Amino acid sequence: MVSFCISLFCVTLLCNHDCRYFPLQSFIFKDQRVERIRQLIKSYPDFPKKGINFLDQTVISDCVTLMAEEIKKRFTPNGETIDAIIGLESRGFIFGILLSTFLKVPFVPIRKAGKLPGECVKGTYNLEYGSAAFELQKSALKAGSRVVLIDDVLAIGGTMSAAAKLCKEASLNVLGAGMLLEVANCEGGQRLDELGLKWFSILKLD
Repeated sequence: MVSFCISLFCVTLLCNHDCRYFPLQSFIFKDQRVERIRQLIKSYPDFPKKGINFLDQTVISDCVTLMAEEIKKRFTPNGETIDAIIGLESRGFIFGILLSTFLKVPFVPIRKAGKLPGECVKGTYNLEYGSAAFELQKSALKAGSRVVLIDDVLAIGGTMSAAAKLCKEASLNVLGAGMLLEVANCEGGQRLDELGLKWFSILKLD
């Protein structure tokens, strides 16, 4: 059922480089599944505005399977419990929901400010093209819950680092973060390392 659902989705990855000149490489894995994912990524320069490049990624079952394997290996090597997958709005919702189904754990969204009812924890973050704010419902998870953060792409790391800080403000135990793609020369990985956040990506854009 999960594989069928995955084939219906298409997620757009954001990057501030023209990827026609930056080859995608396998970051962790060296197998045919990664190559299949890499070949499906298409570049759309100057969309939605000039200077921004969108990478169009068709999501397939191999992608979610690889991410689930990495979550288990890196964050729960001894079979520890994951209480929830937290997806970052909006493209992190696609991977997050599918991973939560695959791993059989709840899904909790971090949404843009003003979209969640009730009392929320709020944080701000910088993007390649501006800044924004997002929120997490305080009632969504109990203090101490073990969570994994999921998004589609890691560029400058502003979104993911802000999400990790937001979760800590909500007294959640952040096990780590997972992304499909890392844009290496944006140095987002270094930013997460400095924050002390464990993380991985399936593909790397050099």
